Amino acid sequence: MSILSRLYKWVRWEHVRAILILLPLLVGIAVTLRFATAAFDPNQGPGGPILVVTSPASTYGTYYTEILRNEGLNTFAVSDISAVTSGNLAGYDVVILPKMPLSSAQVSMFTTWVQAGGKLIAMAPDPQLATLLGITSTGATLSDRYLLVDNSTSAGNGIVNQTMQFHGAANLYTLNGASSLATLYSSATLATGNPAVTLNSVGASGGQAAAFAYDLATSIVYTRQGNPAWAQQERDGSAPIRSDDKFFGNAAADPQPDWIDLSKLAIPQADEQQRLLIQLITNMNLSKTPLPRFWYFPNGKKAVVIMTGDDHGNGGTAARFDQFKASSPAGCSVANWECVRGTSYIYSTTPLTNAQAASYTTDGFEVGLHINTGCGDITPASLEAFYTTQIADWVGKYTSVPAPITQRHHCIVWSDWITGAQVQLNHGIRLDTSYYFWPPGWVNNTPGLFTGSAMPMRFANLDGTLVDVYNAVTQMTDESGQTYPFTPAALLDRALGPEGYYGAYTVNAHTDIAQSSVADAVVASALARGVPVVSSRQMLDWLDARNGSSFSALAWDGNS
Repeated sequence: MSILSRLYKWVRWEHVRAILILLPLLVGIAVTLRFATAAFDPNQGPGGPILVVTSPASTYGTYYTEILRNEGLNTFAVSDISAVTSGNLAGYDVVILPKMPLSSAQVSMFTTWVQAGGKLIAMAPDPQLATLLGITSTGATLSDRYLLVDNSTSAGNGIVNQTMQFHGAANLYTLNGASSLATLYSSATLATGNPAVTLNSVGASGGQAAAFAYDLATSIVYTRQGNPAWAQQERDGSAPIRSDDKFFGNAAADPQPDWIDLSKLAIPQADEQQRLLIQLITNMNLSKTPLPRFWYFPNGKKAVVIMTGDDHGNGGTAARFDQFKASSPAGCSVANWECVRGTSYIYSTTPLTNAQAASYTTDGFEVGLHINTGCGDITPASLEAFYTTQIADWVGKYTSVPAPITQRHHCIVWSDWITGAQVQLNHGIRLDTSYYFWPPGWVNNTPGLFTGSAMPMRFANLDGTLVDVYNAVTQMTDESGQTYPFTPAALLDRALGPEGYYGAYTVNAHTDIAQSSVADAVVASALARGVPVVSSRQMLDWLDARNGSSFSALAWDGNS
């Protein structure tokens, strides 16, 4: 079944209310939904009333496209600052202006546009915008600390009412006409009195100018992918270098605070701050056009379990898949995510025949390749060689199934910032589960999100370039000292409950053997809560279909 067919199945008209978030005032808006049928450039947008401005000086400016797509707000265009003029600016309702220097002429252009009714959101803004934004700089900064969102505001409504971490530098401002939507904290409990996010009303035409004191995109990338300064360091005392080393503070030779405040593990800190931006956009734009959004998952689901397991040639895959089939509700639909399905990442030496693999694939399972890195640190050259050789062996054996498109590295090796994702993309692999909540002593049997996110989103390089590979973090494993069903119950209840921590929660229950108490507990927890259990490939198909789809022909006359 094609991606287009899958999306049509999920966007049946009787499910429109579940697939879209429609604002209360959205009564009769005329929209045309366009569905993706081919690969697209993630650095560009489909068009719409939102403009993301980029610049060579704005390292993570393009990442705002990934934030908007993750939040379903696929109504944006992208333009380099050099191409933005007062003429084309008039065609947009909202502008996201990443951290970048501006000329006095550009400051004047944006000021005039806002005074005429435009809605500007500036990240770590150029000082020349201070008057427009209604803030005054103190000249000081605060790095890698905390903020607290004001839940009494429209933009902050529903955002977690606890302090959250940000990464990077925040400018310290005082208010000079603007109102505060969030406050900077120098610790998890000590407020500074300086705003983290502000909103200023401008002119008589409904113009508004908002400011984030820090660059949100940089903070999101660093929160999700770790401390770039630790990217190539062995910090947890257990070779090789893994994803957790980028978050692990207490290295023997360099003791530091953890990159993630372990007392905040329950909160998807990156996701919540993304949602603050989206709520700010939709609320600012209500007077112009209520903006429709795609929901995160099919059929309005608030959470999904991505079920995976690694089989190191021991052959438990077939029996595990049979158990998942037996656990599935009678008459379930694979296409609608009603059946229990999963992925097994296997060596080519695994005793699973080509015919078996084809049969399970037809039935909705994914048989993928588990790249064996030899449990040593990798370089671009060594990892490229591993992929080239092992993919050739694997596809030579499994001739009747699709080539691998999702992946987890053996020993969860991730020896630098981005090599893993870049090599995967070279070989057509576009979703990775190697970011892994481990080791047990650090996890401390605490259900949570060590990357501050439960959303699969694309990796970003240090220069801000998007790599078209999704990072789906493995939050539950059978080797991290976690207890079950306590762990899946806690994660899923937070997603479905009042916290609203929606997300895709990935598990690695090794498929080396047929029986897994971890897999059994996760499946039971999910089914009891109506949460789908899917393979990595099913998740990737959905992400590509949803993120490559868009709204067009938006029309709004103030009432309909």
